[in-house]
Amino acid sequence: MSGGVDSSVAAMLATRTGIHVIGVTLGLPGADAASARAVCSLLGIEHREEDASAAFETRVLQPAIAAYAAGRTPNPCVLCNPLVKLAMLAGLADEPGCPGIVTGHYARVRREAAEWHLLRALDRGKDQSYMLYRVPQSILARLRLPLGELTKDEVRALADEAGLPVAERPDSQDACFAPDGEVGPIVAAARPDAARPGPILDCAGEEIGRHRGLAHYTVGQRRGLGIGGPGGPLYVLRIDVERNALVVGGERELWVEGCAAEEVVTVGAPPGPEFGARVVTRYRGTETPALVRLDGEQASIRFERPHRAPAPGQSAVFYQGERLVGGGIIVPEPD
Repeated sequence: MSGGVDSSVAAMLATRTGIHVIGVTLGLPGADAASARAVCSLLGIEHREEDASAAFETRVLQPAIAAYAAGRTPNPCVLCNPLVKLAMLAGLADEPGCPGIVTGHYARVRREAAEWHLLRALDRGKDQSYMLYRVPQSILARLRLPLGELTKDEVRALADEAGLPVAERPDSQDACFAPDGEVGPIVAAARPDAARPGPILDCAGEEIGRHRGLAHYTVGQRRGLGIGGPGGPLYVLRIDVERNALVVGGERELWVEGCAAEEVVTVGAPPGPEFGARVVTRYRGTETPALVRLDGEQASIRFERPHRAPAPGQSAVFYQGERLVGGGIIVPEPD
């Protein structure tokens, strides 16, 4: 329980089923233990606080900083959910013998035959299945996601009707370890090499400006470049760590025919070594029909129509209808 409205309503709905519920707040950036404690008191359930700082540091923050320094744009939530939040909750649930784990994520879990499948939330605007694609079967089997069947407006209405003190609390928007949305300074403090100014190059290799450190940029970014072109706005096309350079170009050059991914996992058995899917390459991004070819933990993705700016470090996630089939970390395609 982070202290927000979603986890609070998830806990409340769990209590209404008649099961014994224990509220747990993990000591992670953005968590409000006092609010969570107040909600648990109102619901009449036990509240516990657990220190998750060491796990977050080693499993999420350090790998994220290393990825930024390597010119990639990671999504920390993709690591945090399976490796910290849900892994710790599963371990804590084992101690008192609790069979289930309830969270406030907007997604759905369904069993089909011997497999557990991950499905989109009914509220597509709040769907968080993208963030959960790396959660293993052992945890999916225990995971209960009551908000997956609700809209955000319904969740807030339930909180308001129950008099929960967090009913009007705003949603968090940015990386939890960078509340102001500025990840660059955090990366620069840990890795000064990622904050060295360098050249901004056009597609012909000509220097047309200077950047303030690669950690401040991602593929597809326009804001913060401080330059323009005669043909219109310029965007980051590529981050060249070896030359400490940004390569920029026009909007048209952001659209690609395919991308590659590594560290690929599937949710249940894969549909085969080659399958059609709708692919999303950033959280709540545009989905594009594509052909996915798997080779172990590698994937080659060929889009049926051009797709905009898949950024190395982000995740390419594969959907077939409501079902999330799998996904992996985007890497630069080989030349």
